[in-house]
Amino acid sequence: MTADAHPPAHEQLLERWLDDLQVLAARLQQVHLPGDFPFDYTPASLAELEHELLDEDPDDGFRRAATAYLGEVLMDVCGGRWDVDPDTGGEDGDPLVRPDPALGLPPLSVGVLIDVALAERSGEVFTRERERLADAVSGLRRTAPGWEPVKERSPLDPIGPQPVDDWLRRWLADRQAAHPDWVRQLTGAGETREWDFSPDSLDALERQVRGRYRTLADFDADREGPFLQGAVWYLGQVICLHHDSTWVHWAIEPDAPRGSHHHADNPWSGIPFTHQPHRRQAHPCDPLDMLRGLVRYGTAHRLAGLVSEI
Repeated sequence: MTADAHPPAHEQLLERWLDDLQVLAARLQQVHLPGDFPFDYTPASLAELEHELLDEDPDDGFRRAATAYLGEVLMDVCGGRWDVDPDTGGEDGDPLVRPDPALGLPPLSVGVLIDVALAERSGEVFTRERERLADAVSGLRRTAPGWEPVKERSPLDPIGPQPVDDWLRRWLADRQAAHPDWVRQLTGAGETREWDFSPDSLDALERQVRGRYRTLADFDADREGPFLQGAVWYLGQVICLHHDSTWVHWAIEPDAPRGSHHHADNPWSGIPFTHQPHRRQAHPCDPLDMLRGLVRYGTAHRLAGLVSEI
């Protein structure tokens, strides 16, 4: 087999790397690292990441996933952006961190930094590199008071505070106003205290959904009905109150570029959902889909368990 006469261009390699970041981070957390690893992108986590790499014989998958995490932590210090060197690193190129241009630092190959750590085996390489970058930032701050490094957004950054658009504001107000009647229709003149927005109250919500819908067709036909809309709001409120989340709605915009929040192909556009906008590795939740899972997956699908893992 001959080599590809038309290898991917630099822009394609960079786009591929950025597209892979969230999957790589998930694999690092779920496959390569132990459950007690502090997956928090803090400086302290670098020493533990290096220890895990030294304690294993890391394959290419582990190394590539570690590259994504390590680069993000370094850019939290020096700002800048991801880049890819297409001439090194094999067919996928070599992921680079380009610090904020004001620092005047050369691009950093994160893969080479991992190679150095594996060769040196001191357990101090990642921390030492972060301190070097921090010293460069401190030096520039002394000559340019008020300057701060700027990091270009990546798919692993928190989405940040999101505006409450008019549709979401109306939907939330309508659902809140309808909630007392929604509860009375479920309980009649009976006990209403179980609907107190506590995690324990999700068992009652689950019973209501299972009792109403026997098939997915039944559920889907009632998506816009008052019961399910009230149930979506109630479940989302429990998530917001107990898991540091907020409601988000990204309206579909016909002219939105592909890959943006508002593009029609984005599965999160056009629906109310909850998110933890200030956290990396945040857990967006579609309450309607969580409720639908009760019908789709049966008794193995439990709301309380799903919400506890957010």
